[in-house]
Amino acid sequence: METSTADAVRLRLKEDTPFWAQNFAFIIDKTGRKIPLVGKPGQLEFDRQLEAQRAAGKPMRALNLKARQVGMSTWTQAKAIHRCTLRERFDALTVAHDRETGAKLYRMAETIYANLPDDPELKPALGQHRRQRFLHFAGDALWTSGEAFPDSRYFVDTAGEFQAGRGGTYRLVHGSEVAFWPQIMLKLTALMAAVPDDPESLIALESTANGFNEFKDIWDDAEEGRSDYLAFFWPWWREDEYRRPFLNEMERERFQVGDPQNPYAEEEPELVKNFDLDLEQLNWRRYVIANKCGGDIRIFHQEFPSTPEEAFISTGKKVFDPYRVAQLVKTVELTDPKLATEANPGPLIGDLQAAEERTEVSSRAGATVQIPTKAVWTARLPGVSNPTAPWRLWLGRSEHGMPKAPEGEYIVFCDPSGGQMEETDEPDFHAIEVIDHATGDQVAEYRSRVDPDLLSLEVLKAALFFNQAQIGVERTGGWGLPILRFLYLDAHYPHVYRSKRVGASTESTEQRLGFSTDVRTKPILVAGMQELIRIEKSGIKSRVLAGEVRTYTQTDAGKMQAEPGKYDDCLMAYMGAQHLARELPLKGRFEAPTQASGFVVGGQGVGGYDPRYA
Repeated sequence: METSTADAVRLRLKEDTPFWAQNFAFIIDKTGRKIPLVGKPGQLEFDRQLEAQRAAGKPMRALNLKARQVGMSTWTQAKAIHRCTLRERFDALTVAHDRETGAKLYRMAETIYANLPDDPELKPALGQHRRQRFLHFAGDALWTSGEAFPDSRYFVDTAGEFQAGRGGTYRLVHGSEVAFWPQIMLKLTALMAAVPDDPESLIALESTANGFNEFKDIWDDAEEGRSDYLAFFWPWWREDEYRRPFLNEMERERFQVGDPQNPYAEEEPELVKNFDLDLEQLNWRRYVIANKCGGDIRIFHQEFPSTPEEAFISTGKKVFDPYRVAQLVKTVELTDPKLATEANPGPLIGDLQAAEERTEVSSRAGATVQIPTKAVWTARLPGVSNPTAPWRLWLGRSEHGMPKAPEGEYIVFCDPSGGQMEETDEPDFHAIEVIDHATGDQVAEYRSRVDPDLLSLEVLKAALFFNQAQIGVERTGGWGLPILRFLYLDAHYPHVYRSKRVGASTESTEQRLGFSTDVRTKPILVAGMQELIRIEKSGIKSRVLAGEVRTYTQTDAGKMQAEPGKYDDCLMAYMGAQHLARELPLKGRFEAPTQASGFVVGGQGVGGYDPRYA
């Protein structure tokens, strides 16, 4: 071989992972046979898109949303061994979500290395290794001499180790099943900081979906172009092997797309329309649902998703029907768009301010307090972000762009922050939700982390603005008690919800102010919300609230809560408001509100209203 030709081959072997793999790499297939690693279409397309980033002078960065048996983990491990054996001082780190998966990935890499040809240019000798954890490629020189080549290292760690990825610099990081890591963002932040931003570096984060947790947020950022990460998804219908031939022409002729007599055929017309699937692919799909998914089409969606959204919807232990929630998320794009336009401006955003006040003797000895008796709306200035004005309203707009006066009766429910979040060490949000008592529709939302005394004022101002609304306050854990004390002892507001005894033969009203969410009442709240979502009568207008509905899950222990890194404050306030709407009768005694000086004001009773004598 001429020198120039040999050099060209060496360069291609170093740069071209598919060429290197098909000529020198071996893996163990699912039947236990040792076979050459010839790239499958999905693997080759993934590699092509990574290399396009490198050719453009960018670091290689990718998120890989996995479907079953596409082989992305295998390919990324091969890429790690390819680079570690042919590049000088190239350290690669694999981080698995548990030890079992880490050991499996290590065996993949070890098998690929062990079966390389006995050529020192292709298979450098090991200077040191640790079973299932570490390989040091040192070549013929002693690794202790400092002259080892390529002097590259391959590590395997687990996400459960808090210090994973810290204390070193890596040219390649393979994160496996990232959606199942504890404290996803904390671990990723440490890992990403350990990888230099040059075109020869690679971060490949792959995972099957695990509901709408932080991995979904990272995926959305990549898919929508808010990060430099490639969002790579290879659906089942792009795999050549996922086809099932018919036994004969008669069987093929009997196959009816969308057959109403076949329980697995309902989605077929849409699949054909969207992805141009043929009959052999649909025949394979029916066979797999019936014989490998226990007849459960949702298991098929989880194992063999057609789209990224389907992958996320079908995973995680959702409390609410994920498919109807997916429709809800689409619906709120009309009421709460990501980007407001003239045609679709979304909610009004602004602040509720006290327009009139009276002085009362405070419940604190020797103190007085100013009590709002009238609330008005102040709009946020266009283009100005005002964090102190967090109210969002879904009311009609006047010709001046102000909200139309609220009509009818309303319920205001407050879920105050209950402390720290375990995943983020950030406080929960305070949440106030306001609904129309008669229709159940969401009309306003407030979300902040203000001090409790300021939150109490927001609750009262909302009640005044919305026609002396009924107020419910979550008191569990004592976090709502400051609000209840203010409303009852200082403001003397009469329409504050009092608890009912749940589970007794007669659910008579207790003399305890506020609502307690506990083992007896929480199932009632959730069941009511499940019904509203099932019959598509949730009344939800807020993107934040719809997102919390989507990420509300049930743990293995049966506890219902937000997914790690997510919040459920608005959802809890909304479920509380809907519960009060079912339980409390409409009063039917309010007049239509008035509008004065360009501001919307509360209805009957504001101004000189003194609730102590109502």
